[in-house]
Amino acid sequence: MENFHFDSIKTKTLKDIIYNKLKARIMYNQFPSSHYITEQNLAGQLEVSRTPLREAMMELVNEELIEFKPRKGYKVREYSENEIDQIFLLRRVIECEIIKPLFDNITTDHLKVLKGITQKQRKFMELDDGFEFINLDKEFHREMFLISGYNIFLRSYDVFHNLTILIGSQAIRERGRMEEVVQEHNDIIASLENRDHKLMEQAVTYHLTRTKNMYANVQKKKQDNDNEYQ
Repeated sequence: MENFHFDSIKTKTLKDIIYNKLKARIMYNQFPSSHYITEQNLAGQLEVSRTPLREAMMELVNEELIEFKPRKGYKVREYSENEIDQIFLLRRVIECEIIKPLFDNITTDHLKVLKGITQKQRKFMELDDGFEFINLDKEFHREMFLISGYNIFLRSYDVFHNLTILIGSQAIRERGRMEEVVQEHNDIIASLENRDHKLMEQAVTYHLTRTKNMYANVQKKKQDNDNEYQ
């Protein structure tokens, strides 16, 4: 019988700690998006050496959460209108395609799970915790894929995990957006309870379109502010 050897599990490295800290800052909209921050500046603020910082930053660059320019530094990555259109088109296609298997598989227990996620979202909305709110938004949509049993579609959705959270966390900056998301999720649940295929497709499409438009509004305001100070 062949012997296998596995290396022992190591504790988190400094690079991992830096990565997790900065990723949370990005998702909480607390990382520069309108200007670049240098590696030296970041290292000084975090009180760490530049080597583990650079390794952590490269991971975030590879995940397309931030961008890097030599002699300038890092800032939150911006997506073109075409890229955003593609992301939301893909989401609309795969989320509408799972409607039939959703209706085939949905149970009262599944509905309770979806309602529970939405109730948690309302709690974090009241706490004005956008990061946890968006994490729950992702959990809500993942749950629909799990119920449908379309695991390959779920993998496609998970590819855009970070992008979905990044875009969503910026979209909910618009006043009242969290309240709208809760209502839109409740509309999706209602269409599932009524087993109304057409209403479900309309609810999913409206939800994704609103999120995309809200993100576009935030980006336009940011661009207008940047132009004003140039």
